[in-house]
Amino acid sequence: MWLLLLNIAFNLVMGFILPVNTIFIHKNLHESLVTAGFTLMVYSAFMMIGNAMGGIMFDRFSKRGTLYIGYIISIVSLLGMSVHHVWPTYAIMLFILGFGMGLIYTAVNAYTAFVAEQMSGNSRVIFNNMYLASNIGIAVGSTAVGFIFKWSIFFTFFIPMLLFVLSAIILLFKANLLEHVSEYDDSDELASYDNDNVDPRIEIGLGRFKLNLFIICASIFIVWLGYSQWDSNLSAYMLNQGYTTREYGLVFTINAGSLLIIQPVMNRVISKIFKLLKYQIFIGTVIMGSSFLLLPGAKTYLAFITSMLVLTVGESMVFPTIPALLSKMSTNKNRGTFQSFYSIFGSLGRAVGPYAGSLIITALSFSTLFVGITISMIIVAVAMIGVKELA
Repeated sequence: MWLLLLNIAFNLVMGFILPVNTIFIHKNLHESLVTAGFTLMVYSAFMMIGNAMGGIMFDRFSKRGTLYIGYIISIVSLLGMSVHHVWPTYAIMLFILGFGMGLIYTAVNAYTAFVAEQMSGNSRVIFNNMYLASNIGIAVGSTAVGFIFKWSIFFTFFIPMLLFVLSAIILLFKANLLEHVSEYDDSDELASYDNDNVDPRIEIGLGRFKLNLFIICASIFIVWLGYSQWDSNLSAYMLNQGYTTREYGLVFTINAGSLLIIQPVMNRVISKIFKLLKYQIFIGTVIMGSSFLLLPGAKTYLAFITSMLVLTVGESMVFPTIPALLSKMSTNKNRGTFQSFYSIFGSLGRAVGPYAGSLIITALSFSTLFVGITISMIIVAVAMIGVKELA
């Protein structure tokens, strides 16, 4: 329960920060769209560094301590952004925030993987629940920021700071429940657990195992590179067509709201059809890619909503399943590091996506960007079939 609350709070902050960054830098700070994209790329790069360090710290230093450090860094940077949001101080604070949130994101994902391993029955349930929780956070955050951003820049960043303060308080008083995961992991009982005795690298073969990781990480990168366009360049695309910030934020609300219906249905149906996770990721990635083909000719608000709904169907199959596949490939000694792969390459995709997208838009067109994303997603989807997955 407390892990779900921490996840919701984290994604509430993401819902506040991501939709307005491009708009704020471009419209309020009067920087170019390319500069805005480059700033988001550096922000995501710092988040990626935080992801990598978070995985190492989680496995080798302190599980709870990793979260504390992430919260402290994020709180300080958000406080700075709320009181001094001018260029280039805003960008510097944003980069620091990215690092702190990277630590938090990996630690929460790693805790999720530990809880999933200790569950009896289908361990995918916890990943699905965490994914639904994250989308509730994104939905509420992106909806609220559409109103708050127009009302007050200060509260746009101060409210996320308060959410992280609340998360730190929850961690302070309820961390014994999460720390139980660590204690149980270190016990003699868990040391004899099958997952430690059977190393997937030995079962699969080291060469094939490395190929598995390469394909999975490439898929994470491409999927998030495409998805990040909705958090960045799509805002400019919609605003250029006369839509408001509130209407843009509402698309994310529809995305998260529909997930509450779509994901349980898709999970129930797809998990019965496909026993191996890689096939679920394959189908979902193809669906996600096809959603971008609806955007070049989008002339009405309904067209944008339709594209987002198709994307939602695909992401409901992909985003919760990749961490589950990584957990399946790891042992209790390296689970934090393996979960950091999802965070790192997701952050890398989010880092490169806005900037690369803005360059393609400037040099060519939005349509070229959308078609390129579709082709890239189909390529990695086909490659995913080649992953050797243990039953």
